[in-house]
Amino acid sequence: MKQYGMHLLILAGLVLLVSLPTIGLVNYLDASAKTSVTYKDTRVAGVDLSGMTKQEANVRLENAIEDFTNVPFVVTLMDGTAIEVGKDVVSYNVGDTLDGVSEPGDYPLITTVDEERLTPYIENQPVTLSMVTPPLIESASSLNSDVILEMTATESEIVASIAVSPTPAMRAALERMNGFEMESGDIFSLKAFGEDFDALSTLGSSLYQLFAATPFQILERVPHETLPAGIELGYDVNVDERSNFAVQNTEPTPYALIVLEEGNTMTVQLLGKTFVGAYESRVEQVTSVPYQNIVRFSPSLPAGSSSVTQSGQTGESGKLYRVRITDSGESLELLGFDFYEPIPEIVTKSSVPLPPPEPIEPVIPTFPDESLEDDPFNDDVEDDGINEFEEQPPVYEDEPVPSEEAVG
Repeated sequence: MKQYGMHLLILAGLVLLVSLPTIGLVNYLDASAKTSVTYKDTRVAGVDLSGMTKQEANVRLENAIEDFTNVPFVVTLMDGTAIEVGKDVVSYNVGDTLDGVSEPGDYPLITTVDEERLTPYIENQPVTLSMVTPPLIESASSLNSDVILEMTATESEIVASIAVSPTPAMRAALERMNGFEMESGDIFSLKAFGEDFDALSTLGSSLYQLFAATPFQILERVPHETLPAGIELGYDVNVDERSNFAVQNTEPTPYALIVLEEGNTMTVQLLGKTFVGAYESRVEQVTSVPYQNIVRFSPSLPAGSSSVTQSGQTGESGKLYRVRITDSGESLELLGFDFYEPIPEIVTKSSVPLPPPEPIEPVIPTFPDESLEDDPFNDDVEDDGINEFEEQPPVYEDEPVPSEEAVG
């Protein structure tokens, strides 16, 4: 019995010794057959591979790709301008491409785009990655250096824009915002692009003006208690720990925010399909409320003095409407009613009584000594020996009438 088992083991070993080389030989012959097969009437990325083996086709395509990368892509944007994009943004998989060739025909090169490398080329341009990547892959897969955004040009237009003079913090937020895409139903949250609340508040007022002229839904917007300087009434936005500015794309198509920089001005553009009807924003029913004057008294001020403790500010209010204009006329949608209370002017006066006036001593008039020559009552002065004030007989203008009792 033991001998029978030993014989079986020996027989199995002989079978393996014979079959393994046979299997290897079959695989080798099969691989040789595949590598020796030549392509017939086959082109990849426009390169004719007819009559070539897979190995030869691989070398031919690698050489074609090397020649192709010597010049950059020329991407023609929607507005007709052209930018150059380096070929380093794309990579090719020649092996997988040739593995997919099963019959004669035209095949594209399997191509991928490195969006991290592509981003610097399209910064400050009115396009997004999703706008450029598909046509770039299509051109690169056929080894074509000219990329034309024709499909995007017919579907994306500037539907709204606003110019901003940014601070450094606002500029950083706008740079993060550039290229932000909103699919249908997506929400734009301003807090997602920065942490400086003062900068976001100022920027939010401009973005509120931008989105107010679109059909997008304003989800969150809170005004300040007092209208900040330089902010137009009706477009005030306050962003802080509890407040945000957010809108939602309620249209069925996607839109994108593009930020362009020119000098000290940055322009925010909303790109997408044109709306049904024209949109604009309008502030109406603007009123003003005069402030009051309040007088307060304080013993801390010097007697008789006063100071303006708080400057007065006129109150105001206004309603912001979204206006949709169609062939049938205008329709208004109330977006917000802002009211700012007047700030009274407060004048603080001293409550310290004024001191009593000092007593005034009477002034006795004194006359200066005069010379004797000018003294009209000087009896000692003689003129030619005759005193002009010496008693003289009276002088009558008429003749004296004799008395009736006179005796003549």
